[in-house]
Amino acid sequence: MANFEAVLFLVSFMKRLNKIIKWGGDLQQTLFSIVKIPMMSRRPSKLPVSVSNPDEIVILANGPSLNDTVAENRSFLSSRTLLAVNFSVTSPMYTELRPELYLIADPLFWIVDEKRDLLFGTLADKTTWPMHLFVPARALVDTRWRPMLERNRNITVHIYNTTPVEGFKGFAHWVYKRGLGMPRPHNVLIPSIAMALRMSFRKIYLAGADHSWLPEITVTDQNEVLMHQKHFYDTSTSKAETVKQENLNTARLHTILYHMHVAFKAYFILRDYAESMGKEIINITPGSYIDAFPRKKLSEGK
Repeated sequence: MANFEAVLFLVSFMKRLNKIIKWGGDLQQTLFSIVKIPMMSRRPSKLPVSVSNPDEIVILANGPSLNDTVAENRSFLSSRTLLAVNFSVTSPMYTELRPELYLIADPLFWIVDEKRDLLFGTLADKTTWPMHLFVPARALVDTRWRPMLERNRNITVHIYNTTPVEGFKGFAHWVYKRGLGMPRPHNVLIPSIAMALRMSFRKIYLAGADHSWLPEITVTDQNEVLMHQKHFYDTSTSKAETVKQENLNTARLHTILYHMHVAFKAYFILRDYAESMGKEIINITPGSYIDAFPRKKLSEGK
């Protein structure tokens, strides 16, 4: 009996110890975030005052499944506000769907001249309707993209913060709501969801959010890590390539997998944040690897 009581005491002690360790970790992350915000964040721009459907938005991620989703569900998409991302402007689908919102996150757009010129030049040439463009605050370090947009009065630029904020849940949600930071933005979908949650939308649908990268990773005999990142606009031309980091160095496998870990974890953080506001994030992407959000097949009812 004494041994059994000792085991129960040990189990109870370990549970309390784990809670203390977690609280200490949350405190450390909160303090670190408090330091980062004034150093990395700036006052975010005002949000768009009106959109066609203020209650429901579809975020059009760039996964290959988006082609079928758009082809088979035009009426669903046409009745909701649309947000496009990154290089989707290079597809004919851009002028067909005419998204009201557009968000850019890839840091290479500010580092690689060819990517910057192609993206912003095409946006300026193709956008013939009013559109709100969200650009991260880091883009203000090099503003060579601005003159390309100034010739198109249809585009209104909004600045948002990508400062990674972690710590106590109440603190983090308070920061997210004010646009001073967000969960670690390791891909464009994370800031897109965070931005949609700051706006009036009650339902946020995710299309083209395949995230099916794991089977697309290979390692050559020369220990080069290759990843075949397919997009809806280049499914027939894309190929496996090395992954470039923000410093333009080639990413190793452990770095790629760590970034995936951080991204998939961020979706659970965004799910909790959405639920705290009574909002829904719904994944309508067939075969998506994201396991944080409830799923819906559009064929089951629109």
